Amino acid sequence: MEPRCLLVRRDYRGYTGGHGKFRDYLAHADAHALWTARLYLTADSLCDAGNPFLDVPGLVRRWEPERADALLLGGMDWAALPAGVEARVPAINLVQGARHADAGSPLRAFLRRRAVRVCVSTAVAAAIEATGEVNGPVRVIPAAVDTRMLAALGRSAPRTDVFIDAVKQPQLGAAVAAALREAGLQPHLHGRRAPRADYLAAMAAATVVVTLPDPAEGFYLPGLEALAIGRALVQYDCGGSRDYLHDGANALVPPPQPPAIARAALQLHADAVLRGRLQAAGQATAQRFDLAAERAGVHALLDELDELWRR
Repeated sequence: MEPRCLLVRRDYRGYTGGHGKFRDYLAHADAHALWTARLYLTADSLCDAGNPFLDVPGLVRRWEPERADALLLGGMDWAALPAGVEARVPAINLVQGARHADAGSPLRAFLRRRAVRVCVSTAVAAAIEATGEVNGPVRVIPAAVDTRMLAALGRSAPRTDVFIDAVKQPQLGAAVAAALREAGLQPHLHGRRAPRADYLAAMAAATVVVTLPDPAEGFYLPGLEALAIGRALVQYDCGGSRDYLHDGANALVPPPQPPAIARAALQLHADAVLRGRLQAAGQATAQRFDLAAERAGVHALLDELDELWRR
């Protein structure tokens, strides 16, 4: 029997965690015995070395959603789907951010189009369900990381004091870095997007990792990546991180102000016992969010898709 086709559309303009998660889902679908993934990259997509989709075996040249057995959509992909196609072709909507529930967001209107919504965290599911506008069932498959690869990166001894991911909060990151320099540390301030391998290598090279998410994050993978690498983490609360982040248990979770963040990083840098305890707990936490668990969730959804669509 021919495998069923799950069609994905991506408009790639640079690496983001959201694109990375779609790449994972393509691999999950291809690993299913009864499904195969096909990917359409828009003509305007960048084809640089950082594009995670260039090695996908199922690239197609034309966007023909009506010919697929199912669709996997995210973000603004709905705008490229002719009205009514989802009445004939089951649609899976991968929802990675709470902004889908914002009244002023163009994403909110898409909640009224029929789909099975797969949310990457309980916070995202709660946000979209609270709108009362979701058309179709909602499932949570927690976002996951490649824990084996990340743990291998962490086996090398750290060479820098503190890594600060400030891509989404550059001013806050600069203020934290300044406070750490005043205290005698030499932070690595990461303020712009970089190739994924370079980013992870810089994170793994630090004794302490500080990540500064957008408060509306749907999950926030960098914090989980730091835990999986085995680095002591400082990260303030955001809705999407509550599935894995626990203050004093596997990380320090200060208020989102420069002095508090800097104090937490200094504490972890100075206290090897605390740092070691949080690192061990963090890696144990990360194991619960491994790609194998995510794949099992995706496969279960694909097995159930026909029944869900008949409801």
